[in-house]
Formats: sequence, structure tokens, C-alpha cells
Amino acid sequence: MDNERIEEENNEQVFVPAKEDAGTDTSITEQVAPAAMISDCPPSDPVGYTERESIRGSGERSDEDRSEKPKHKSSKAFTIMTMALIACICFSAFQTVYIFGLTTGKFGNMTYTNGRKQENKPAAQQLSIRPSDLADPAFTLEEAASVYDPNKDTLSTVEIVDKVSPATVSVFIVDTTDGSSEAVSSGSGFIISEDGYVVTNQHVVEDATKNDNYELKVVVPDYEDPISAQVVGADVQTDVAVLKLDSEESFPYVTLGDSDLLQTGELVVVIGNPLGTLSGSVTAGVVSALGRTMNNKGYTLSLIQTDASINVGNSGGPMINSFGEVIGITNAKMSSAEGLGFAIPISDVKSIIQSLINYGYVANRPYLGVSVSYVADGSFYGAFEGVFVAEVDAGGPAEEAGIQVGDRIISMDGIEITATNDIIDIRNSHEIGDYITVVIERNNKEIELSLRVGDSYTGK
Repeated sequence: MDNERIEEENNEQVFVPAKEDAGTDTSITEQVAPAAMISDCPPSDPVGYTERESIRGSGERSDEDRSEKPKHKSSKAFTIMTMALIACICFSAFQTVYIFGLTTGKFGNMTYTNGRKQENKPAAQQLSIRPSDLADPAFTLEEAASVYDPNKDTLSTVEIVDKVSPATVSVFIVDTTDGSSEAVSSGSGFIISEDGYVVTNQHVVEDATKNDNYELKVVVPDYEDPISAQVVGADVQTDVAVLKLDSEESFPYVTLGDSDLLQTGELVVVIGNPLGTLSGSVTAGVVSALGRTMNNKGYTLSLIQTDASINVGNSGGPMINSFGEVIGITNAKMSSAEGLGFAIPISDVKSIIQSLINYGYVANRPYLGVSVSYVADGSFYGAFEGVFVAEVDAGGPAEEAGIQVGDRIISMDGIEITATNDIIDIRNSHEIGDYITVVIERNNKEIELSLRVGDSYTGK
């Protein structure tokens, strides 16, 4: 190797032949062998090994040589990923078997019940009272929640349904445009007389009273075809409407009870047509609360709250007590929560129903012709607490008395006004034609006025 020199660059040995005399035309060939590889040739002849790799011109490797190393890396990565996938599958299978074993109690130190883990304990430690001491095979919710009246028969849920469901109807608004017959909305109702008067909600039939192309069809149990019906009268203030079936037949009808006798916790049953497709559906619950207030189109309703399931389409159907008597008209549910349904107390609207049948409107209802709003102290800059006049009906009793928008109502009939319901209570305690002394505040001055109670139907 006298005519050669050895250079080490990047862990490679480069053998360069010695330069020949000037003018001699010779080709220079560099032969490279990886230092880390084991050669098949004797150490004395490294060139024989490196003849496998060809270095051309500038020293770049051929395409075949450059691709050899990446192929090796790709194969190794694929192997690692395959092994990792197999490991994950095995681990998942092990977990599945282990959890199943814990759940069934076949092995493990813990048992799982209803999503919670509990330590295994002897039965005596887990339950100090024997099940037989707690169980009551004779208990029924109907019996526990039913109200006893010595003059009435307390009925089971099945008996209540048998008694009331034949008179519970489904109400549909049908679009007859261009000869079609498509139902556009639905609700429920109940028959209150043999000649076919039906009670339902005003909001159930409202669209039918505004569109000449809409007709009312009522489906009565055990009657093959839907029966046409007409709106006798409807009252927005109480959300009550009365229909009359266009038929000369005799119909089954319900018995109206006294909702004033209801007690919190008392059993109630609801029958209706939820979703407009499930007529005759029955749900049961209890009276959750009484006197719940709710705003309906600007009017305040005092309602019965129940946990009996109420859904769209139940509106207008009957709420029934333990004696099979209708004590409420189902009219609303709280869409943001379950178990919150409401019904109009039947005793609050018996006179309304009778007036609608007698006159087609609510007669002799006291009317003041004023809308008010409660303003809380500090609700906006410069505001102070009180009940203020928000609107005055033109030509109504309040306008004739001299009441103006923005007036703060201080008292009526000598009673301090602190809430909007105070005015409603005072109004309902008077008859048409009565006079009420009203004290208002306007421009920091108190003014006393005399307000004559008008008729809601005439508006005067």
C-alpha cells in the first residue's frame, strides 16, 4: 500500500490510488466500504469487499444503493406497528374478560352494582333488616294516593279508565284546501253532555277559528269515523274552549268533580292523545303542587302541577281523581324538564264553560281595560319598585277613569298594590257596574280616581 493513502470520512474508508506522473490519462476510481459492516474478504484486501459498491464521478451512490437502507427502515417500522396493534388487542380482550368477571362476581375483590363499586361484605353486614320486614306485598300506589270519601266509591286506575276513556276524544284540525284532508295539528278533549258538547283548550282550536280552510274533526272511541265539530266559544284568558259535535247521536260523557278539594299527593290519572297518534294513552301520577302560576298570552293562570306524563297532543284532555271525576283540563308541560305537567282546575272554569255554551262568550266577566307590569327596585337606572300601567285600552273603563300609561298604582279599594295579582284578585271580587277607588302616583303626586268595572265582552 505504498502508492495509496487512506482517508476516513464519515466512518468510511476511502482508498485513493497514488497520483501518477503528469500527463498520464488515467481514471480515478474510489471504492468505499462501510466501517461497521463485516467483510467477507481478508483484512489485507479491503478493496475486494468494496467492489460491491460503485462510486461514480462525484462519489454519489447508485439509485439501487440509496433505496436499500430506507426499505430496511420501513420494514422495521411496519413490524413495530403490527406488534403494538396485537398488544392493544390482547390488552382489550383481557380487560373485557376481567370486567365481566368482576360484574358477575366470579373473581376479584370488588363487586359492581348499578355503576358503583362496593366492597364484598357478609350479608348480615350489608342488610341489618331482613327484606321480609320491609316488603309489603299488599301495597299499591292507587290505594296509598287515593282519597277516601264515604259517599263515593274509590276506584282503581283500571276502573277510572273504563269510566272516563269512552268520553275522552282526539281533536284534529284538518286543512281542506284544494279538496285535501290533511291534519295540521291535534289535541285532546272530553265530552261533558250526552248531546255532544266537548271541552278542550282554546289554543288547541285557535287556528281553526282563524282560517276558513280549516275544519275540526273529532275522533270518539268506538265510533268508526271522525265527527265534524264546530267551535261554540273560546276564551283566551282561561285557555278554555267548547265544541259541539255535528251529530244527533247520544254520547258517553264525564262527571265533573271539585278541584277545590284536591290535596297535594293525591292520585290523578291523565288520558289523552299524545303526539296526535296515540289516542287513549293513559298516565298516572300525583298532585305535585296546587296554585302554580303560569303566564298564558298575557294572562295569569293558577294551575295544578302533576308528575303524570303529559306530552304534545295531551292538551285539552281530562285529569281525573280517585273517584273517576274530571278535576282538571290538561294544558301544558315544562319542555325543559320531565315530570312537570300542568292542568287547569275545573272548578275555576265551570262558570266559563257554562257561559260559553249559553252565550258563545264569557258573559258578566269584570273588566278594567288596563294592562300592568311589575318593576323591581333597581331593575334599570332610576327605577323603583311598584306596579305600573303598561297599556290602557281605548274607550275602556281605565281610560274613562283617567288612568294613563306610566302611572304607578298605589292602592285599589284601600288595599296596597304590591303585585299584579293583587289587581286581578280585586277585579274578580267585583261585579260589572261596581266602582273601585284607585290611588295612583303621577309626576310624584298622588291622585285618587274612581274606576267603574266594565264587561269583558263589550269592552265597556
